[in-house]
Amino acid sequence: MKSRIVFWLTAGLLILATFNDKRWKPLDVFDNDAGGYYVYLPTFFIYKDAGRADSLLTILQTYHPGQRPYVGLLHLPNGKIISKYPLGVAVAEAPWFWGAHSWAVLKGVPPDGFSRPYQQAIMLSGLFHGLLGLWLLRKLLLRYFPSDDAVVAWALAGIGLGTNWFNYASYDSPMAHSALFLWHTGLLWATGEWYQTGRRRWAIILGLMMGMAVLTRPTEILYALVPIGWGLAVQGGLLPWVQWVKSRFGQVVLAMVVAAAIVVWQPVFWHSVSGHWWVDTYAGEGFDFGHPHILEGIFSFKKGWLLYTPVAGIALLGLLVLPSRLRGVGGAALLTLPVLLYITFSWREWWYGGSFGARPLISVYPLLAFGLAALLAQSAKWRNPSQITLRVVLGLCILLNLWQTYQYNAGVLHWDSMTAERYWRTFFLTSLKQMPPDLRTP
Repeated sequence: MKSRIVFWLTAGLLILATFNDKRWKPLDVFDNDAGGYYVYLPTFFIYKDAGRADSLLTILQTYHPGQRPYVGLLHLPNGKIISKYPLGVAVAEAPWFWGAHSWAVLKGVPPDGFSRPYQQAIMLSGLFHGLLGLWLLRKLLLRYFPSDDAVVAWALAGIGLGTNWFNYASYDSPMAHSALFLWHTGLLWATGEWYQTGRRRWAIILGLMMGMAVLTRPTEILYALVPIGWGLAVQGGLLPWVQWVKSRFGQVVLAMVVAAAIVVWQPVFWHSVSGHWWVDTYAGEGFDFGHPHILEGIFSFKKGWLLYTPVAGIALLGLLVLPSRLRGVGGAALLTLPVLLYITFSWREWWYGGSFGARPLISVYPLLAFGLAALLAQSAKWRNPSQITLRVVLGLCILLNLWQTYQYNAGVLHWDSMTAERYWRTFFLTSLKQMPPDLRTP
């Protein structure tokens, strides 16, 4: 099957990128956000003090003397030190952490939570979540396009090779986005099955996926709009949807209880170290809803979503031609996307620091995959030149993404300060050594 070939091709490229990543060898995996997400595990299980997240910095000094990378530590009034980041990524990484810890003890490697086995295991953890999410997405698309394996293959290539998801499932796999992609693919699957069958198990899975997503990144609560929008569409309006929900009120409550049972561990942790159920770990940061940066977030050279991931634009067009059997997807997209874009780009640091493209929007790619597949399926009715043009454009977008992913990890595309001038003058460069002197410090 063509979609299976695309999956394994993508998997091979992801593995190749991961094993050749510069972080894999010099033990730099836990620098910056990745360390902040991970630090819960050694803090809890090795150093036995939930309020001493600075243990990670102490260990880092052993391997990189003199360096004090930013890992998002927050000093509390009571003297405790915690990570500013939520628990979700650490929960997803836990099995890999224990595997690395067992290996370190067995092989006599320092079992300090930072040595080579831990770093490589955490990169493999993100790679695994990315591959599992892509495999699940392939299965999900085949459920809705059962006789169009070629369409699914192209859609899978578009998402897997043509978006910045590729970067966050390989080079930056210790970040949150690989796991989030998995949770949101699962959320879509559970949503569709729940509305189709009305079975309790799908409500439970829906709550599980939603809970893990929110524990990983609190703003993922916005994706609760996905099952709401899906239901409004498939039930034919607000009143029929309300009646359907009432008829399964127990399942709705069950889904909410499952999600809450997962999310509650964050305030439980905060209370255990601070005495308070809520801790503002992003003090000094936040939203400015009166001044959103939607146009910059979508189109700018700094981090523009559609500039660095043009496949997303093709997928958005595909949402306009969704077949009737995918009206649930259309409803979910119509309700979710406007809110998501507004909230995402109302964050004061709307470019989200060091990143390739608009990384917060990776969570929406499983939903956009349906739009991409729908457009490809619709193109079967077009004349040959139009069909070929669509696939050529999609192929060029994939090549552009892979090229710019390479440039980003080589430092050519700056992690924080891209400009139009730097973009065009460095478009064909492969390393910082080739960078014009006046562009080396943006």
